[in-house]
Amino acid sequence: MDKRVAPFVQFPPRAGRRRFLKTAGALALALGHPSLLRAATDLPIADAHSHVGMFTPRMLGASLKAEMQQSGVMLLAWSIVGDRRWTTRTSAGIEQRAVPAAGAQAALLREELKRMRAYLARIDLGHVQTPADIERARAGTPLVVIALEGAGFAADSLALLDEAYAEGLRHLQLVHYIRNALGDFQTEPPQHQGMTALGADLIKGCNRLGILVDLAHATNAVIDKALEVSATPLIWSHSAITDTEYGWTQSSARSRLLHIDYAKKIAQRGGAVGLWSLKATVKSSPAGYADELMRMVDAIGPEHVMFGTDLDGVGRFGVMDGLGDLRKVAELLRERGVDDKTLRAICFDNYARCLRTAMQARQA
Repeated sequence: MDKRVAPFVQFPPRAGRRRFLKTAGALALALGHPSLLRAATDLPIADAHSHVGMFTPRMLGASLKAEMQQSGVMLLAWSIVGDRRWTTRTSAGIEQRAVPAAGAQAALLREELKRMRAYLARIDLGHVQTPADIERARAGTPLVVIALEGAGFAADSLALLDEAYAEGLRHLQLVHYIRNALGDFQTEPPQHQGMTALGADLIKGCNRLGILVDLAHATNAVIDKALEVSATPLIWSHSAITDTEYGWTQSSARSRLLHIDYAKKIAQRGGAVGLWSLKATVKSSPAGYADELMRMVDAIGPEHVMFGTDLDGVGRFGVMDGLGDLRKVAELLRERGVDDKTLRAICFDNYARCLRTAMQARQA
């Protein structure tokens, strides 16, 4: 989530009749025109980081399931914000306002997992549990990847990771916007000078269970230690690649960027880097997003670039209004002559591969 966005999460309520009819009509139009439906399923899309509908419910129309079906976004990492109760929006952006009491982050995680699963059940939208589910998504069944942004709960008890896994967690971002017992993050001065022993143990726990580890927001020192510890490829779900050194004293749009040297390290270990939809990075349109994707491909290779839009997390500072804009980007890349293998890698396969590899490493 971008530093300048208010830290409030609300899973969408039932849509009103007018909104339902509008979205249902659009879906019926696609069903009535097979070419439109084929366009959505011939090239499935995966997004490695999204808050769509959590801050702006209108983005979901009738439901998240309907929006995914209509856009062809078949695999969506829908990310819970694990530290939202202890942050506040200031003129400088999102900053920590309070220190969580013992057990509070664990309680919030349980609450949010319960709310998310209840919403998914209500709209009959499944979530990824096994590697086979990834192939179901590729074949045209929309599925959510339950994700968490900020793993401070581990300080309460590392055993909570097993509990969260049992509730569907399959993608875990270590750090976010509050100080934690795991490691340092990009937008505040370093506290641990890298990753702590607890952070390393959490990664090992993710490897054991089959949870994909996400390094977004982490400092370079944390990335180095994570790559040393993890037995499976890691991802950086959202921001962009830069060849300029930035530190925590810079603006969020700059301090949150990933240096190319570290992007290459993640790629060399089989991981992938997701591109967010922040205007400061991708200019002012889905076309600018497509341009930036291809610059990333040139920098680290087509096997290591993916969508990681942070949709609804970047708020009014983003270039996308909904999941349909991901389809626009995919079609722009196709129109520009991007070869089919590269197109499929960026749009779906790279995130799917990293997620599958992490899940297949699960120890019985």
